[in-house]
Amino acid sequence: MRDLYHNVLVTQHLNPVVSTTTKTSSTIDLQGFNSASIVFSLGQSGDTLSSSLYWTLSLQESNDNVTYTAVTSAETSAGVASVAVNTTTADKTTYSFGYIGGSRYLQAVATPTGSVSSGVPIGVIALRGNAAYKPVV
Repeated sequence: MRDLYHNVLVTQHLNPVVSTTTKTSSTIDLQGFNSASIVFSLGQSGDTLSSSLYWTLSLQESNDNVTYTAVTSAETSAGVASVAVNTTTADKTTYSFGYIGGSRYLQAVATPTGSVSSGVPIGVIALRGNAAYKPVV
């Protein structure tokens, strides 16, 4: 089966909700998969984003699902470890991180900086591919 439906497992790990504090996704288990892309989906911010009021989107990894550390730029396919959403033109979009590191577990983290009062809708979806066993669904 050559279609994506049977070869990529798509799962939601953070329900889209307006957030004003740090949000961490549920655990993304990569066992049985050899590739992953983590997608943050942002809505329109209720705050005016700037260099002093922004959101940082990043990934954390773990080998034991207990101790998590920040994913480095060398462990992402685009060489970018985090994204700062700091302008009004940077919200209302998606941000994708291709993970190429060797850890089994991932978490997606959205961290606010500054006095966030109205928040921004944030959701996280994981796409896992190159499965050891197919089809994935």
